[in-house]
Amino acid sequence: MHLRDPWIEARRGDATPTQLVYARRGVITGEMEHAARREGVEPELVRSEVARGRAIIPANIHHRELEPMVIGKAFRVKINANIG
Repeated sequence: MHLRDPWIEARRGDATPTQLVYARRGVITGEMEHAARREGVEPELVRSEVARGRAIIPANIHHRELEPMVIGKAFRVKINANIG
């Protein structure tokens, strides 16, 4: 069992299960809460930055083993690169 399993299962069946969609609906997901704890900020800041398109949370539901983190100007990680 992975950290994200309960969060993903709770949203099973959603047509568009992306962090952006939830953020724009005003929903703070488990991934957003976890990322906020890592950053030492309020979950609402993470949600609002994602909703505005100024931050992302790479959280593909097919990669449940990944630990959620937030990438954006207001956070510790500013860029992400996958080289290979």
